[in-house]
Amino acid sequence: MLPKISLLDELRKGGYESSLITTYNAYLPFYEEVVLRRLVNAGIRHNVLMMDAKQYAASINHHPPNLAGRRYSLIPIDVPGAFHPKLIMLFGKRKGLVAVGSHNMTLAGFGFNRELTNVVRVLDSEDAEGQSIAHDAWSDVEGWIQQFASNVPPQAIEMIRRCRDFAPWLTKTQSGQYDTRLLSSRPGSPSLWQQFSKLVTTDVEAALVTGAFFDQKLEFLQRIRDDLNPKRLVVGVDPDSVQIPSVARGLKDVEFCRADRLGAEDKDNEVSGRYFHAKALLVRQSDGHTLLASGSANPSRPAWLAMPGSGNVEMMLVRQGAAALDAASETGLSELFNSPLLADIDWSKITENQPQAEDWSRSETRTGLAVAEDGLVRIQRSLLARLESPEFVLIASKGQEISRTRVFEDDGQLIKIEFSPNELAKGTWISCFDNGNLTLKLLLHHTHEVEEQARTGIQRQFKDALLSLNTDSPDISLLIKCIDKIVFSQEQGHINQAMRVSKQRNDGQEEEAKDLISLAIDVDQIKKRTSKKRLEHTSDFAYLLNTLIYHLGIKDAEPMEELDRYGRNEEEQREADDDEDSENQRPAPDPDELLKLCHSKVRTLVNRMNAQIDAYKKGQQDLASLLMRLLAVLATLRELRNCDGRAVWVDRGRTTVPVEERLRLLEGIMFSLFEGNVSLLKENSLDDETESSDDIARVKGLIVWLAWDCGLTLDLKKPFMESSRQLEERLRNNAIILALAQMISRDEIIIDEARKSIGSLTTSEMDWLNEMQWVISRSEELITRTDFPEPSVEEEPGGIAIHKTKEDWQLRIVESRGGQYVSLLRLDHDKPSVSFLRDHL
Repeated sequence: MLPKISLLDELRKGGYESSLITTYNAYLPFYEEVVLRRLVNAGIRHNVLMMDAKQYAASINHHPPNLAGRRYSLIPIDVPGAFHPKLIMLFGKRKGLVAVGSHNMTLAGFGFNRELTNVVRVLDSEDAEGQSIAHDAWSDVEGWIQQFASNVPPQAIEMIRRCRDFAPWLTKTQSGQYDTRLLSSRPGSPSLWQQFSKLVTTDVEAALVTGAFFDQKLEFLQRIRDDLNPKRLVVGVDPDSVQIPSVARGLKDVEFCRADRLGAEDKDNEVSGRYFHAKALLVRQSDGHTLLASGSANPSRPAWLAMPGSGNVEMMLVRQGAAALDAASETGLSELFNSPLLADIDWSKITENQPQAEDWSRSETRTGLAVAEDGLVRIQRSLLARLESPEFVLIASKGQEISRTRVFEDDGQLIKIEFSPNELAKGTWISCFDNGNLTLKLLLHHTHEVEEQARTGIQRQFKDALLSLNTDSPDISLLIKCIDKIVFSQEQGHINQAMRVSKQRNDGQEEEAKDLISLAIDVDQIKKRTSKKRLEHTSDFAYLLNTLIYHLGIKDAEPMEELDRYGRNEEEQREADDDEDSENQRPAPDPDELLKLCHSKVRTLVNRMNAQIDAYKKGQQDLASLLMRLLAVLATLRELRNCDGRAVWVDRGRTTVPVEERLRLLEGIMFSLFEGNVSLLKENSLDDETESSDDIARVKGLIVWLAWDCGLTLDLKKPFMESSRQLEERLRNNAIILALAQMISRDEIIIDEARKSIGSLTTSEMDWLNEMQWVISRSEELITRTDFPEPSVEEEPGGIAIHKTKEDWQLRIVESRGGQYVSLLRLDHDKPSVSFLRDHL
């Protein structure tokens, strides 16, 4: 017999960060107190449980959860039949696990029943077969939530999809034919039986079926008999519990045998008294080839023969060839061909087995999910159809009433109900009464709390390091390490992989931006965007940008209980084996040593970014990916600069980012990204959607901030006794400012990012912004001018020239003049100037 595997022991193994479990029914106290606790103790912080919507209603009415919507996501899936797959997926950075079987999320399913579950371990990124199974399982999950989760709020759906962010290997599509594959009720797919029967290639010697529930007309058994025409068709059942019509006894050419030994302990003649819940279909072909399917599907018509849009949703794992033979032998399934046939007393027991009552079918109270975030409860309007006078009651986890109201906002799609932050923080349920009758009970999905559970390990470290900057013990090394992993340690094309355009989440952000811009720039003169858009990135990179750029990443919500730096509660800390000296034992660091360390890390960060710029110049990286990395680095440097004179570890007059490092990065940017066929000054350098995105505008705004932070200004007047070195530096700075002015081109988001980055807008800072506004306005006047005057013979180095016909780089700084030719500056070390005839300028 195959050695028994404890699913709880599998869940407890390390190396995973996220879990997704699907089940038909669930005893939620068991999940929360046993399974979830072991998941969290093993370092798995982000957890999702999906279950059948009708069973969800029964569960929350009889055994309501305490932690759902806060510590994990509980998602009801509403299908025409039953949402019946039993799937466990564990996601880690380098490995994964897929378990497909017959177990429900109950104490019996995980410990007492005789279940049959397949465990597939994805060992590493080279495990093609394991990755293929995991990829197919995830595709099924995507199909289920797209077709059967229309009443689930998008915030909860996003938590399901967040699972894949913990497994970068899951995005790799693996092709090939493997001996192990999934069968599932996927929207648009054939029935399970159609999928399985295609694998049968020759005559069938024998077929074996096991299960706990059969359809009343025995259509599935007859379909096996008719389609496969096996010489033997054996059905293994447990007479004490199986639900099968008594007419099965007279079914022609079908042998019914006892399955007492299946799943029993390895003791001679032992008969198991535990509930038999395993489901399997074994087929032996005449050529010796064997197929074994096991999983969630009972031998019934709704499970095997119905189409996915009308019957059950199921999942089976099929083994073929030697793998099927070995599994059938080791599980004891092969022995059923030699088991004794059912006796008269067995059939008598079977006739006494009655279907279990479905209490939920008589309930008139509908159930579902509502979203709690930002002081509001949001309910999908479709859930409240035909209600005359709804009253909403906010309820705590133990059933206590917190608050009730009839006041709500209806925008046609959502019902929005406002509660005080303290009230909402205590809320677990929203009950809706209509004319005094309870009609709807909704579990609250606390978006921000669940999102914090969904942070990857690197995101948590990044958050801790970022928050530490305002303490007397900043973790500079951890911060730069996180930036390095998120920004630079990605595979080529990783950042660009999911760069699609999406609407901003913050509805009020656009109006706020306009108000901020008006402090320095005339709003009427700014080029408007038709809509504010962002590029989508992988989870870690998006979290970094949300935190540093869009200020969405770190929330101030109070946790349910006090957690340590690893996110563990007090009980979980007692079970952990941490170094006692690792926390609260370190002496206060020396500020001088901290700054020295900070300067070293900043130098490394600038080196890495300049290396990326060099790779771009060599054609080894595309511009969009480079700009996203640059956006992250500039935002990090800005965050460090904000510590200057404010954090206790940076005295006034000292800086976290040395001026020479700022200048080195600015020079790398300006002398690499503004010349050539692909340039930040050319709108066709990127595709239209990427070019018009907020992210690209923000990085341009941060480049402007960096120029300000380096002290660059436009200086067109030649100072007295100017040396050649001073002239060269002044012309270079002027060329940079002129290029930036043309890049901004009155883009409101670029200007907004620059303004916010520059900060408090003192008089000198306003002067710098106003000067940039003047340069922008004057540049556009010159570019659009048509009545060009003759060039002045007294033109000096440092003047501004425009080519009459050349569209590339309309405005440039004059470097020198010799005879009929004028030399203009180029921001390119390899080709620092370009010459034209005076008459063409």
